[in-house]
Amino acid sequence: MTSGFAALRERVGTQRLVALGILLTCVVVYANSWTNDFVLDDRGIIRDNPSIKGLHKIPALFQQDYWYPELISGLYRPLVNTTYALNFAVGGLDTRGYHVVNIALHGLVSILVWVMARRVFGDPWIAGGAGFLFAAHAIHTEAVANIVGRAEILAALFFLLVFLSYLKSGEVQGGRRAFIYGGSLLALLAGLLCKETAATSLGAIGLYDVVYTRPRGESMWRRITGAVAENWRRYAGYIAVVGVYIGIRIWALGWRQTLPPLPHMDNPIGILDPHWRILSALKVGLIYLWKQIFPLTLSYDYSYNAIPSITSLADPMAWAVLAAWAAIIGLVIWSYRAWPDLFFSLGLYLITFALVSNVFVVIGTIMGERLVYLPSMAFCFVAVLLLQRVLERLGEPRARRAFSAAVALLVVLHGARAMVRNLDWSTKDRLFLVDWETQPESSKTTNNAASTLFGMGEYEKALVLFHKAIEIEPHYWMPYRTAGFSYTALGEDLKAMEMYDLAMRYGAEDAKLLNNLGFIMVDHGIEVDRGVGLLERAVEKRPKNYDFLDSLGWGYYRQGRLEEARDTLRRSLELNGTSPSAPSRRQHLAEIEEAILEKRARERVRSDLGID
Repeated sequence: MTSGFAALRERVGTQRLVALGILLTCVVVYANSWTNDFVLDDRGIIRDNPSIKGLHKIPALFQQDYWYPELISGLYRPLVNTTYALNFAVGGLDTRGYHVVNIALHGLVSILVWVMARRVFGDPWIAGGAGFLFAAHAIHTEAVANIVGRAEILAALFFLLVFLSYLKSGEVQGGRRAFIYGGSLLALLAGLLCKETAATSLGAIGLYDVVYTRPRGESMWRRITGAVAENWRRYAGYIAVVGVYIGIRIWALGWRQTLPPLPHMDNPIGILDPHWRILSALKVGLIYLWKQIFPLTLSYDYSYNAIPSITSLADPMAWAVLAAWAAIIGLVIWSYRAWPDLFFSLGLYLITFALVSNVFVVIGTIMGERLVYLPSMAFCFVAVLLLQRVLERLGEPRARRAFSAAVALLVVLHGARAMVRNLDWSTKDRLFLVDWETQPESSKTTNNAASTLFGMGEYEKALVLFHKAIEIEPHYWMPYRTAGFSYTALGEDLKAMEMYDLAMRYGAEDAKLLNNLGFIMVDHGIEVDRGVGLLERAVEKRPKNYDFLDSLGWGYYRQGRLEEARDTLRRSLELNGTSPSAPSRRQHLAEIEEAILEKRARERVRSDLGID
């Protein structure tokens, strides 16, 4: 077997064999995700998005918000949406094609991580360990198994192309140098059109120059100024590309981009005073690190109140966080002179994590595992460097064998965890139920699990969780709304009305809620005029919903507006006369028409008697 492997290595080449092994690792780990359904943001951005359904629509994607037409998010990722349009052109809404692309892209990124490590550290064992660990790391499941995680993968891909092209351009001369450097600039622009985090490639380039191209005896300040003086022309090209990207973004979304308010539920630390926000964000950063080391509990959601904020120095967690970060900064400072490879890797992690950390810029979520897809590259560098340093005491060749065995064990453990986690992403309902067990203190995960139970007809069980979600965050409108649906399904209209009213008080305004609340009010004779107003708003939002028209017609009937009621019911039946609700709607129409006949009969009697 050994001789056969040696013959294969000689025939194919060691480097190609390693690259193939990394790619196969990605395929094996994520093969069970390729039939996953559209989950979470996949639905709005891909499944229900008319903008990607036609190659002729691709130019318009470069003039639209990432979430167009569903909402205004302030995000601009036209190149990512372009890949979805290409996927749709090939396979429609067959999710397998989208997942195959994600797996292939992750494989390519993993290979480039290996190439980068080999180029920077010059050690094939370190490079191979980093590449294989990145390929299998379990925290990447949200980026790979969830289709819209593609934005993270593409940003990482172009980040690596920018970095590697920059290094290559410094090794050649003449026209070839200009060609490779120009390709690096184009890669940066492409990365920015996928996600803003690609901009951190500039920091990675500067860090590399400071660590590896300057004399080791220089101070940090001399290294920085020297690197800038030597490479400022090349740096200026990247800065110009960032300027071009900003110009394109302004052209597409306008000078004054109207952004939605920062959602307190999704990012509760975003509304804190800056010092508490930063301290809480540093706490979240440690949670990211812990999950990269031990990814046993993973979740699609960390919103309120899964991660309690730090708002007082009386909280022992505040001092624990400060102590932990002091230790990390101490390690960075020590490694500056003692271990340049570790210093570069730690610095790379901090640079790539900075934009999603909530320390410098407040983003739309407190935490998301997909957000450390790019930083985990540096995490893998740190992990294998430390592992090699610990095992090198064994001496050669035992150290190499122990290193290989340890990396293989890590790859197997992470790969197995990722394969199990992929199954959680197979459907929305499974994800909601599994992750509620992981994050029972999150109002959103509790509400989503309850909604899943509601969809399964488990109304009583759903209500228990809805009330728990309300207990966690009384101002979150979603559990009130769906609790109202549960009470409606159970025939408890008055309790449902109470839930609907509270949902509206805290911000709900969707058509189904308006319809349900309005119908209960008119059907029970409670504030009929207000109920009709709600029903009119529901129909205004969804004018072709025949059930909403039925509710509105019944409201008009309760107000005595019989002709309007009849016309509205007739329009409802014209839109759809075969649905399960059709018999009930016909009965409503019959009652209304009977009332109209009775009214006309009374009017004739009064006319015959000469009564006005």
